[in-house]
Amino acid sequence: MTKPVITTHQELMQEKARLKARLRQHKTQLRYSVEEIKDTLNPISQIAKTTKKIWNADSSNPLIAMGVTKLTDLVIRKGILRKAGWLSRLVAPVLVQKIATYLVSEKAADRIGQLLHKTASRMRDERPARNKEK
Repeated sequence: MTKPVITTHQELMQEKARLKARLRQHKTQLRYSVEEIKDTLNPISQIAKTTKKIWNADSSNPLIAMGVTKLTDLVIRKGILRKAGWLSRLVAPVLVQKIATYLVSEKAADRIGQLLHKTASRMRDERPARNKEK
């Protein structure tokens, strides 16, 4: 592309406006390209986030951790993989346990907390009634 010959101030202003319009157009195209790349990579990033959540699942609740551990050990290791090779008996239960802990902890943690709060509230409400009866 050849440079236009600018001889007057008006031609300079027209060239400046043309270049600004071209810059806006390139910025818009760049923005669309970045959005397309994000859309293309979105499934990969979602998989990475979910995998990270699974491996770092909240097993702070001992009831959930113990229950999932015992259940996966019973069902997977001693049930389904009873006659499998040693490698699959070693790896599969760990994977199932991590996934199960993630799924259970996401849903059960709130429910267990609600259940404990309800139980504590009922115990507080019933305690003064027992003292009045005595």
